Amino acid sequence: MSALKVAVVGVGYVGLSTAVCLATKFRTVAVDINEGRILQLRAGNAPIFEQGLAPLLRKGLASKRLSFSTSLEGQVADVYFIAVGTPSEADGSIDLSQVKAAAASVGVSVRSSRSRPLVFAKSTAVPGSARTVVKPAIEEASGKVCGVGFGLCANPEFLKEGSAIADTLKPDRVVLGPFDSLSKRQAVSFYGRFYRKGSARLLVTSPEGAELVKYGSNALLATKVSFINMVASLCERFPGTDVGEVARGIGMDRRLGPQFLQAGPGFGGSCFPKDLRAFSKSIESEGLDNSLVRDVLEINERQPKHVAQLGAAAAGPLTGKEASVLGLAFKAGTDDVRESRSFPLIDELLSMGATVRVFDPVAIPAARKVLGTRVVYSSSAADCIKGADIAFVMTDWPEFRTISAAHYRKLMRSPILVDARRVYDPSKYAKGIQFLAVGLGGGVRSA
Repeated sequence: MSALKVAVVGVGYVGLSTAVCLATKFRTVAVDINEGRILQLRAGNAPIFEQGLAPLLRKGLASKRLSFSTSLEGQVADVYFIAVGTPSEADGSIDLSQVKAAAASVGVSVRSSRSRPLVFAKSTAVPGSARTVVKPAIEEASGKVCGVGFGLCANPEFLKEGSAIADTLKPDRVVLGPFDSLSKRQAVSFYGRFYRKGSARLLVTSPEGAELVKYGSNALLATKVSFINMVASLCERFPGTDVGEVARGIGMDRRLGPQFLQAGPGFGGSCFPKDLRAFSKSIESEGLDNSLVRDVLEINERQPKHVAQLGAAAAGPLTGKEASVLGLAFKAGTDDVRESRSFPLIDELLSMGATVRVFDPVAIPAARKVLGTRVVYSSSAADCIKGADIAFVMTDWPEFRTISAAHYRKLMRSPILVDARRVYDPSKYAKGIQFLAVGLGGGVRSA
């Protein structure tokens, strides 16, 4: 084990995933003001569902390399990571109050340091945030000058929920935005110790450049999602057309690639919607045209309503009918329901007069906090679709893929299936079922 000590401020998806992975190599303390969550983590219980997180948490605690605290007070580290949340304001801009508070707490710790610690600003923040928020907060609290008393480096995260541990241990790239040459050398050296030499691609740029890489990446990926959903709507107008085939043809162009060209109910989660709103606001604040990003968001907002209308076109008026929604997490592999596309779909179905039953393998506890008593919660997928008039597949959980067409025919009252995630082969599910999928031309297919 390295003698280096690391402190991670924030134990959300990013901070906790980062901490448990760093603890495989370094002594790591993860800090958060949420006392209940810290107590839960000290007991070895992961507060979020994330593949591979729980085993690393328990391993880190057992090895004594990983610890948790509600404060940095009295603790001095060699390396600090600021990984707290940056929630959206009402106008779409981001709230940096948590970042500022975390930076101040790091500054207090840095004040006691006899060495030159390095601080990584990992929280997603608009360009200029590390310079105008993080740096002055640390300087004020520490009484030291950036570049002399401590190093600072913008270091955005690129973790996908559901694969955050794998993405931390084997990243596509590590982007560094150091404030000075010594911070650059420290940052490169640190990641060289964490990753096997040559196993992670490093990009070194300015602090603002690093922050822009994060927002630019998310904006472009989200644009691909909204673009293919726009194409999917067009495909639905032409019988025999399938957006899956169209997307494959587009993705065969090596300049474009097939990633994120999967039509569906739109993007959700804690990153894309929030980051695009903040990116749009940042562009607007600089007096530039943000219409492209606005359009990407608007297409995404319309998509769940479009999915509901696909089903209503086949089922007729939904008043008094039962609708099943399979999947509440915004994607498979996580229990995160933030910005889930299932929620606006459910709102639309309820407004149409339907009774809505829902099921998700892991996300029901989180969904209850949002949906309350407006829906009926089911104990299994089979229970959810039993007696239903129409079913919507909204999350591509593997267990939903195993539900056969025969099961839908047997369990549902009048089998109408809307495959919003395109998990099924239309040629197999169109027999005896009114089958619809986003981007499937000709509308309803039935035998």
